[in-house]
Amino acid sequence: MRLDTAEYVFPVEFMCQRLDVSKFGYHDWRSRPNSATAQRREELKLLVKKAFEMSDSTYGYRRIHAQLARWSHAAGLELVRQLTRERLQPAP
Repeated sequence: MRLDTAEYVFPVEFMCQRLDVSKFGYHDWRSRPNSATAQRREELKLLVKKAFEMSDSTYGYRRIHAQLARWSHAAGLELVRQLTRERLQPAP
């Protein structure tokens, strides 16, 4: 569902009918807390941001990965690359 333009906005009831899900199930899903993985990714995003800013915006994902290891935060190199890329992409 796109919320940036009115022409693409559909009511929840219509979307639930099309997707064959109950409105209760949709609202239950929306009210659930973030998973442990999502929470950890958010924490790592903050650490990636901190490491990048501490390096005067010069570190790439490999050096950020090494910095996280020095701070005793285990994360795979590919995950750090993804988080760094998400951090550096301009917002839409």
